Amino acid sequence: MSKRREIVDSRGRVWAIAKVAWKEAEEEDFRFWYEGLTPEQRVEAVGEALEGCLKTRGIDAIPRLRRIHRRIKCPWGSLSRDRRARGRFPRSSARHQRP
Repeated sequence: MSKRREIVDSRGRVWAIAKVAWKEAEEEDFRFWYEGLTPEQRVEAVGEALEGCLKTRGIDAIPRLRRIHRRIKCPWGSLSRDRRARGRFPRSSARHQRP
């Protein structure tokens, strides 16, 4: 069984403290994250935890995630077998066509 207590700090924030047996800690953690919080609150809590962790390392803000781009070469190359970009006969341009 766990003992729960709420403490109000000097800034007016309310902290909930629970003393839990080691064997029940995983279940209590699951209950807190999945039953006690909405999905939006979970996302915000993870962001706050990451920000707190980075502050302990001297980084003031969460860095932007980088996008990774990769170019894949075509195994057959950009030209056809006879090494021409188009077919054998050049196409006429659209301005030479009459309506």
